[in-house]
Amino acid sequence: MIKSMRYLLAAGALAVTAFAGSALASSNAALKGFQTPSRNIVCGGYNGSPAWLRCDINSGLKPKPSRPKGCEFDFGGTLTLSATGNARIGCVSDVVLPDPTKAPVLAYGKTWHYGPFTCSSAMNGLTCRNKAGHGFFLSRARWTRL
Repeated sequence: MIKSMRYLLAAGALAVTAFAGSALASSNAALKGFQTPSRNIVCGGYNGSPAWLRCDINSGLKPKPSRPKGCEFDFGGTLTLSATGNARIGCVSDVVLPDPTKAPVLAYGKTWHYGPFTCSSAMNGLTCRNKAGHGFFLSRARWTRL
């Protein structure tokens, strides 16, 4: 009896893993991103439902924010944005893009548009906003919500 229960639990876990993997694979079709010329910031956006933008900064957010309520993963290196809401501190256990080193570079002075998001790269940092005008500024020296 115990052996068959273990088998059923293992089979169920494999089915859930397979479903999650196929859902992620199909959602990645709408995942696009970039990195800044310094390679310190990598951003990825999803233009599905719900749309989201996430930017990871290798040097960390300065000043480091407080741990988000309920966060059990890494924080202090990621900002997130929805299509209409305010920027939030990310609580993550992964990277935003499957291989951030292969992301295209958003040159200084250029702007990236994807779905409801716009990000502008400058020598002093990166500014990203959603269609409601909410967003953030992110640089090696500082960050702020807009």
